[in-house]
Parts: sequence; C-alpha cells; structure tokens
Amino acid sequence: MSKDRWSAAFTRAGLNWPGPTPPGSLAEVSAAFPEMEDADLRRAVWTALGQPRPRSLKLSPQARARLSHLTELHDVFSPADAARVGAELAGERGLAADLLTVRPWLPSEIPAREVLNVVLRGEWSGLLALLGEHGPWVYAATVADLQALARLNGELVAAASRADEEAVLDAALASGRTFPALLARLEATDYRRPASGPAPDLAVLEAALWREAERQAQAAHERWQARRR
Repeated sequence: MSKDRWSAAFTRAGLNWPGPTPPGSLAEVSAAFPEMEDADLRRAVWTALGQPRPRSLKLSPQARARLSHLTELHDVFSPADAARVGAELAGERGLAADLLTVRPWLPSEIPAREVLNVVLRGEWSGLLALLGEHGPWVYAATVADLQALARLNGELVAAASRADEEAVLDAALASGRTFPALLARLEATDYRRPASGPAPDLAVLEAALWREAERQAQAAHERWQARRR
C-alpha cells in the first residue's frame, strides 16, 4: 500500500501514521500507537486496508466451499462479448484493478466498463472469472491457464483459513498489488478457523497468484501482438 493511501486510511480511522513508509506488520503499528487497545488497533488497521467490517458475514458450509471455487465465468470471444460483459459488470468492485494490476503496460485509470475491451484488443479471446465470491477477477486465455490460477487461489484461501488474525493482517499489509488486498477481502467473512502449527507464508502465496496471472497476461499479449504483425 502506498504511504499516501495508508496515511489517508488511518486518518479516516482517527489516527496519524508517523512513519515515512507504510507499516509492514501489525507489530509496527502497535509500536507506533502503544496506548491504543489491541481490538481497536486491529479494527483500525483492517479499515485502513479496505475492510471496515471484518468477519461480519457468517458463512454457511456451502458458502465456505465457494470461497476457493469459480463463482462467475464469462466467455469473452469478441468485441461484442467484451462490451456486453463489461456493461454487466461495470459496478463490480475490484474488476478493473485486478485485471490492470497484472498488465502494467496498460493505463491504470481504465474504468471497469471499458477494461475488457482494452484487454481483448491486447490479448484477444479469453475467459473472465471470479475466483471465489471474495477472490480476484482474472482473465485467462485457456482453461488450463484458468485452472492454474484457481489452484493458486485455493491454496491461498486454504492456508489463510488456518491462520490467526495477526498472520493474515501482516500478509495483507505486505501486499502491494490491489486495494483491498485479497486477504482483506476474505476477512469480510468468518472463514478463518485458526489451527496450531507453523503458519504458512500468506504473502508469498498471494504474490504467487498475482505473479502467475501477470505471466499469463504477458504471454497472451505477446502471442497476439506476434499474430498481428
């Protein structure tokens, strides 16, 4: 998260972040505000991370299972498909940011209604999917590519579901890809059931998902540009 975004978010929570760079862990935030109650501090950090109501959604077993499975899938095989799906999903929070963060060659301010048209022009046909009800939006060229991304998202959800709050907060603070971070989005639900044992590196798992999405996007972009020459 950028310093400006972090400072603004903490200001909205009634606090002033004192450091020159955003914090990388809950311990750093605690050290900066030693007099603040732990529960209030965590709530403020979640708010700053874009999750103002952590664990407010109670999941049924069926909803819990959907966290790591495809919940939306759209074929985008033509400009007409891109325009139609883009219009249908224009209000989806995170759609444009998720697709653009793994395509750094595209302008970051493209609105959600237009982002599919722009991606289609750069990569041609693909599959637009939402990986879990609180997961990332991805655009994959093939079913195999989509399955690879779904597997990585499933690994992240499974690992985070066994982690305690501090481990999840630390990983969300370390994520600089999207706002809110994937782990902050998931924290809208009561999905976590902390278990004993060593905690997996959640920041590494989230980074692996974004890295694979960017690799796929770059490869698709290069293939399509080569075909057009």
